[in-house]
Amino acid sequence: MRSALLLLLLSSALVAADAPPAPVAKPTPKVEVDAKDAAAQARTPEEEKWQFEPPLERSDVFEDIEKRYELEAKLREQQTQLVETGPKPSGNNPAPTGQDVQDAVRWGGLEVEAIETYILARKWDEAMARCDSAVKRLAKFESHEAVRDLIERIKRFRSQAEEAKAYEEAQAKFDALNLKIEGILWSPEGSLAVISGEPRARAINDRVKDCVIINIDTNRVDFLFHHNRRRFEFQRYVGEDAKSAAKNP
Repeated sequence: MRSALLLLLLSSALVAADAPPAPVAKPTPKVEVDAKDAAAQARTPEEEKWQFEPPLERSDVFEDIEKRYELEAKLREQQTQLVETGPKPSGNNPAPTGQDVQDAVRWGGLEVEAIETYILARKWDEAMARCDSAVKRLAKFESHEAVRDLIERIKRFRSQAEEAKAYEEAQAKFDALNLKIEGILWSPEGSLAVISGEPRARAINDRVKDCVIINIDTNRVDFLFHHNRRRFEFQRYVGEDAKSAAKNP
């Protein structure tokens, strides 16, 4: 009985040894993810593909203000102080190098900031002088687009300062006339303005001192005033004089 059992076990082992090995399971082929992504992208509506890109010079409400200030502070630390000397071509070669152009752009940016400060402070003469000096120094690099853009921007600041100065000078001359509107009278031919110091009520197109009335409203009179061969329009409300007008521009 024992010998028969041994023979049975031996025959089972031989059969197992002669049996072919079990086939190794092959991995499932990888799905072409890129193809699926492309197909999914093709089915995505156009409005879902849109990404927000704020226009130039528009502040983004999602912008990291603290990070931006940190970067700006680092840039200011890295910038060389070129405000006093201005950019100059290096060596004996009059043609500016790439580094010269970069220095000119950085210097021009600092000048723009200084000019804006003068304009905000209403220092028109200083702003115009700074503009003239900056344009003169940047002219040698005008062949480069970035410098040309700076020059055009500085010239616009120059025009703004000049216009503002001329307007303020004309305003001072107009205020010196001490025009005061006492009241407005209605007339079938048109409203009339009662002006302090005038012998009679004045109508549109009438001359008052160095001005011409161009409009009479229910509570306001508009004047045309000439100064330095230029025309300016100023107004006075009823009961208003130069001092009260200056307090409420």
